Amino acid sequence: MKDILLSALILVGLGGCVPVEKVPGSGGELIQIKQSTVGTFQGLKIGVANIIEAEYVTEAGVKKKGLIAALTLFIDGNPPQEKDFQVHAGQKIAMDKYSVYVEEIRGTTKGLVTLRVQ
Repeated sequence: MKDILLSALILVGLGGCVPVEKVPGSGGELIQIKQSTVGTFQGLKIGVANIIEAEYVTEAGVKKKGLIAALTLFIDGNPPQEKDFQVHAGQKIAMDKYSVYVEEIRGTTKGLVTLRVQ
């Protein structure tokens, strides 16, 4: 009976877990950006619009269900550059001279994204 109660408490506690997708990377500056905010790296601004759970296709062509984040990259200039991306953990995107590796996506509402930027 004690084991059943302990198992029930563990399951209840796990119900509130925050979903996390993580693929560690190396190199570049590590930055974290909370959902609905903007982070900066040198002349690059990165906005995290939203984080959702959805199906996506990896670079290897494999269909997977997991967390994806909507990022907007912006560079001041004449003309300014702006590009939107739907990304998943382990994905690398590039804009102008910047390379952005998505190391971790955490949560769905009030989530955050961890990036390595070069």
